[in-house]
Amino acid sequence: MNTLDGKVAVVTGGTGGIGRGVAVELAARGATVVINGRNPQKADAVLTEIRAAGATADFLAGDVLSKADMDDVLGETARRHGGVDIVIANAGGNDDEARSPEVRGPFADIDLARVTTFVGQAVAAKLLVVQSAVPYLRERGGGSVVFVTSEGGRTPTPGQTAISTFSGGLIQTSKLLSKELARDGIRVNAVCVTVVRDSPSWTAAFEREDGVSQHHRRQYEKIVERAPFGVAAPQDIGNVVAFLASEDARYLTGTIVSPTGGLTLH
Repeated sequence: MNTLDGKVAVVTGGTGGIGRGVAVELAARGATVVINGRNPQKADAVLTEIRAAGATADFLAGDVLSKADMDDVLGETARRHGGVDIVIANAGGNDDEARSPEVRGPFADIDLARVTTFVGQAVAAKLLVVQSAVPYLRERGGGSVVFVTSEGGRTPTPGQTAISTFSGGLIQTSKLLSKELARDGIRVNAVCVTVVRDSPSWTAAFEREDGVSQHHRRQYEKIVERAPFGVAAPQDIGNVVAFLASEDARYLTGTIVSPTGGLTLH
């Protein structure tokens, strides 16, 4: 299990949901984990869990939509822990907007000005942290970048214009970066997810009456009904991300993985 001994990882959006599952699994494999988010109180439970298992973890606040914040997070990580080896670009930037009926809904009814603004923010949330990390990954002689994004970028789903545009573009960008950064020994892969338990999207759909539109909720209910292996938990996604970040995957770059439990096949 100690496939990440001596590695330093930064996980954006690591205070809950999928990010929490990723952070815990990286730590379980020996990595020092720096959790990035905006709320230190939300990070406390994750830090406590990781430290109780004997691993090292820190929280560094910062907005993934701010290049200055991401520069600060990566710089402080390197200062505290000697460098950066792994970057998990998980945070979405504006998840509430992604669930708004004006952004997620039939194409004829959505607000395209809001959609295009969301797409720009969502892309920035994934790419800014990676750009800030590149100098530190180069200093280590290489490293691993893993994007966590939506399966909507691979599988066309009605009502998901914004997600398809953002995630589909990010998938292509991850492939481009895998080629561009290969000369530096930096691997770039992407993990595409659908409904995940114990995540903000799950809470909005199934635990808040007004969290999503009825159309959105029905889509999620169909996924729950049809997924052959059931619905993933954050730990299930964390296991896949941790593998891609590790030396076990040292010959994988430009790979797009969809841990959807058999719901989608590629």
